[in-house]
Amino acid sequence: MREVDDVSADAGAVLARAFEQRDRWTISSAQPLVGIFGNGMPETLVAAAGAVPVHLSMGFTHDEHPVASVIEPFVDDEVRTFLVRLMNGEFADYRGIIFSRDDAPALIAYQYATEWIRQGKPRGDTPPLFLWNLVHTDSAPVRAFNAVQAEKLFAFFVSIGLAQPDPAALQRAAADEVRRQAALGDLTAAVGVTVSGASAMQWRNAGRFMQAAEHARLLTSALTQGTGPVSAGRRIALVGSPLACPRTYAVLETFGSIVCDLQPLGSVWPGPGNTSSDLETILSASAADASCPRISPTAAHRAGIVKSILDARCDLVVCQLAQTDDTFGWEVPWLFAELSGHGIACVNLGFRDPEPPAAWLDRAASTIAQALEARS
Repeated sequence: MREVDDVSADAGAVLARAFEQRDRWTISSAQPLVGIFGNGMPETLVAAAGAVPVHLSMGFTHDEHPVASVIEPFVDDEVRTFLVRLMNGEFADYRGIIFSRDDAPALIAYQYATEWIRQGKPRGDTPPLFLWNLVHTDSAPVRAFNAVQAEKLFAFFVSIGLAQPDPAALQRAAADEVRRQAALGDLTAAVGVTVSGASAMQWRNAGRFMQAAEHARLLTSALTQGTGPVSAGRRIALVGSPLACPRTYAVLETFGSIVCDLQPLGSVWPGPGNTSSDLETILSASAADASCPRISPTAAHRAGIVKSILDARCDLVVCQLAQTDDTFGWEVPWLFAELSGHGIACVNLGFRDPEPPAAWLDRAASTIAQALEARS
């Protein structure tokens, strides 16, 4: 068990521990749990239904299950881990699991899971599964379609014993998210000053495994202390595949501070729709989220990345890709060309393992150093 109610507790250490123990972190709430796989799900809606949203795609496992034998080699590592945990019954206590269609690994995880269950293959207890499918553009037909998706989601909540969100519940959930977003804004401002990019990544992602109000409280407390001296030097932007490896951050921050973290486990979460208590606004803000690769027109995704990097006054952009990446890699040539036009150094470290080994980290440092030397 964890203790987070002791005001003398080191909030930064609690957040770091929640991140490190994310597959076994104990929620300090009597509320039911709903699993989330992928970015793009407005978690305010889950909280308003009376549950705690908990992300399930960042865990670990050393266990085996027959489902692993049918997973194709191009499937992301987090999908493989999740499916083994799911079929071993690790999420039996969850009321349900919601997969975000916006997230490529989440869609694959949903397809594998539903087919395995449909065929009656061996498994432990698994909760009901739901695919959240929002269209990311703006037109009357799209707004109507997205409203239907919300109706389906609310029906799913009721079917698993939760409440259908009403205006009062949405108001309370949104208020918690407003406090969290304010604390995350303070965290972003502190990066490169009193907080390292590595700590910021851990502190932010710790919120994926706790209530928004608790996350906001811990962040506010942790920011009063910071993490001590941070790296001077360049202002770094990190882009590419989901990365949750503090060792990789530490290597990158020998060249400066990661002040703009745009990989999917960075500052793109929680999404913009979470702070509203109005369902129509939640849906429209989520649909307009430029961090979603499925947004239309597709150029809006790249434009959003460029704007964030320029707003953060970055002078170095580092890209890294998972071995199975089939989404962000397509953006790299055009993204780097546009950023180079602004005089920003761009380094693509290429493909890496989920936990990059020391040899890869050494090559990464050498690649960055050589690129910067060539520009000097």
